Amino acid sequence: MIVNNKQCRTQTEAVLQHLKMGRPLNQQEATELYGTQRLGAIIYNLRHKVGYDIMSLNCTGKNKFGNSVSFVKYMLMNSKEEQNRIENGNS
Repeated sequence: MIVNNKQCRTQTEAVLQHLKMGRPLNQQEATELYGTQRLGAIIYNLRHKVGYDIMSLNCTGKNKFGNSVSFVKYMLMNSKEEQNRIENGNS
């Protein structure tokens, strides 16, 4: 389920609602779902101007040519217990 863009006035609101639903988000998903090209800037503002605790998860995968690529997924942390669970690989 994606966030209904008609309920969100800004891309920041859409990204925040996505994260609040407990779903991670990467740049490609943010572009496809919400039309944002600057997810890193939105995450920065949510962290430093609003105060949300958002974790960066470093990931690797393959691009459409089969080459290895690195990317970041962002996840909103609800509690210290949840953060510890994720960092220890117990999702």
